[in-house]
Amino acid sequence: MKDIIQDRLNKVNNLSDRRLLRDILYDVYGNVIDYNMDMYDKLEKRIYDEIPDPLDKFYIYTSLDILENIDPISDFLHPILTEDLSETRYNMEEIHEKLKTGEPLILASIFMQCDILAFQEILQKKKTYKGYVKTEKDIYQITVSLKRCERYIQEIEKLYRIFQLNGVEWSTINCPYAYKFVDIVLSSQLAIKPGEKITEISIDLAEYERYKVINAVPLWNIKQIIGDDKSFPMPAKDRINYDHMVALEDLGTQNGYLVGLDNEDYIYCKRLENDLVIISSNSDQHSWNLLQIENVSNVKAQNFLYELLSNKRNLGFAGRYASVKSMVIRTKGEISRLLKSYEISKELDFVGVEIRESYNKPNETVNFNDFIDDNIRVDAYKKVMLLTFRGANREGFLALDKMSFLVSEIQVLFPEYKCIGELV
Repeated sequence: MKDIIQDRLNKVNNLSDRRLLRDILYDVYGNVIDYNMDMYDKLEKRIYDEIPDPLDKFYIYTSLDILENIDPISDFLHPILTEDLSETRYNMEEIHEKLKTGEPLILASIFMQCDILAFQEILQKKKTYKGYVKTEKDIYQITVSLKRCERYIQEIEKLYRIFQLNGVEWSTINCPYAYKFVDIVLSSQLAIKPGEKITEISIDLAEYERYKVINAVPLWNIKQIIGDDKSFPMPAKDRINYDHMVALEDLGTQNGYLVGLDNEDYIYCKRLENDLVIISSNSDQHSWNLLQIENVSNVKAQNFLYELLSNKRNLGFAGRYASVKSMVIRTKGEISRLLKSYEISKELDFVGVEIRESYNKPNETVNFNDFIDDNIRVDAYKKVMLLTFRGANREGFLALDKMSFLVSEIQVLFPEYKCIGELV
């Protein structure tokens, strides 16, 4: 409206008349126009906000740090496995027992700072490497081999089961660090004398030594907590089970909360603004094992040694509407819109999609959701959906992993294809 007024004023040739008319119009209509535009913006925002992002409190952030740098009382990032913070790094009883029985002995796990192709090469070569085990009294020469560490991947799979149990939409966890750990497996004889304790394990990985990072711990914004009923359970609507109210004000209403897998008598839960309502057949006051997903607003001027990654989406109104309505994706434009909604997509430009009968090049991506079973479709009969991207920093060791995350999200939407990503 102000542009229209200015356009009309510019057509008045007499400057005195133009000045007089400008003062009158702006004095009379200026505040009215500003008020109307402000109210219009508020109405627009209110309409858009009526459809929330269903994952707003359930975005997962991940990173990696060295053990010595980890803050055990952090309000944001925590070790994926709490035992990584244990001061006892080597369980001597377990080591002696496995040495006696001949079971495979994993001496330690290390992080390999390399891209997907190099990591696959390390595992496929199945080489052995020299090293030594140092105790308080002696040094033992050993030979070891490397295999992919599954511990952190199993925790991500467990989180998937928890999301399913809680009825929360699953979004691929953007945690490539968890997929870059290898277990050091003893492949030679080792005779540690009784009473000796291991103080150090050193391995020479030859040409792969430059990738090795010891004492690295993968982190995410998930913490295990205990939630107590704030009052006596009340009968549920079915008059059979009971509503257990867990107050969230003291725990932090900005965070997300999930009920863990190890709760007896749990049936389902409901989420209110300030309470988590757990429906159970248990009529007594109860304590519940919960997962607290820390909100990014909890971060207080923290510098991360390794890049902070997330599966956060910046959804506009159309994106939130499509998410709620579970709209079917049928066009390249819809795929592009979805991929661009992720924060991580600012480093990768989506180029195009192509359906092929097969793909003969080395696969540059991995499926971060490979633990999700598909018992209906047979992989051998799936065509390949090739997604191509253009990356600004393709030399970074996480470039292919970031592409893998986006491709894994598309794979969930197109289970009838085998989705593969390629940097061009």
